[in-house]
Amino acid sequence: MLCRKRFYIAGVVVAAILAAFISFFQLLPATPGLTGTQPAKKAAPPKNHSEPVHYRDKVAVLLYHCVSPSQGGRGTITLDRFEADLRVLMENGYRFIAVSQLAAFLEGKGSVPPNAVVLTFDDGYRQVYDCVFPVLKKYRIPATVFVIGQETGTHPAFLTWEELRCLERSGLVTVGGHTFEQHYGVVTPAHDTKPATIAPRRDRRGVYETEREYEARMLADSRRCQEIMLARLGHISPYFAYPYGAYTPSLVRILRSAGYRYMFTVLVGTNAKDQDKARLYRIDAGKPELSPRGLLETLDYAALNPDRPNGPPASWWPEEWKE
Repeated sequence: MLCRKRFYIAGVVVAAILAAFISFFQLLPATPGLTGTQPAKKAAPPKNHSEPVHYRDKVAVLLYHCVSPSQGGRGTITLDRFEADLRVLMENGYRFIAVSQLAAFLEGKGSVPPNAVVLTFDDGYRQVYDCVFPVLKKYRIPATVFVIGQETGTHPAFLTWEELRCLERSGLVTVGGHTFEQHYGVVTPAHDTKPATIAPRRDRRGVYETEREYEARMLADSRRCQEIMLARLGHISPYFAYPYGAYTPSLVRILRSAGYRYMFTVLVGTNAKDQDKARLYRIDAGKPELSPRGLLETLDYAALNPDRPNGPPASWWPEEWKE
């Protein structure tokens, strides 16, 4: 009888301890979700209270194109340079966030840590999977890749859809649009060259599109890019990067009608909560001549938005742009 009584008491004690543990874990706050095609990654807490604060309530968006294992060049940096960029940013208190956390911040539905940074890659080159992705996994850093629909899965220099699905499944990579097949230049009636996304093009007879025909072309292309992402990835994307950074009010309107909501320029600056979501600033971090220390200086400069106190212009394209 005494033995049974002891077992009974021991069972009650174990049950009470188990119940206490369950209650404790139920009281822990759940990790909040954020809007976007990919779950936002919470930035790690500061290592110590002495980390510098370069800016608050702003987000810098870095632009890269191609990362090569060993060779740099126009629009291409080496893998060592890229990893050095990430290390120097982390060592100086910068904290990487997902583009979905930027979107929630712009919508007034979430906050961002001091010195917040978003990584983006234009065009969707194959090296994002081969070279960049292992580094992102190593440091648990999220990034966004803007793909050209026609090139994806058809050209050996670009990502395949299976690789993009793998990138998305990691929870680290978000996919956005960079047009389906409008990433090229056209000669305008003024005999200069502009991106095809913002200018009428000629047919084989030398006749230029009307404004209505231009808008129909860009709307069809924008919808086609969303459709192929839906078919291949299972979702459309609210994120778009302007080819060559060029945009006009007409293009903004067309992209919005195709489901894009957050559109990225190449204008230098950082993005505050009241930023125009169709004209988001980015910093070109992928210049071969830019050192990691130079990137830090560029970020400090961009945080001030010194040249555009009233926000980005309604239209923009490179003045000296040539295809």
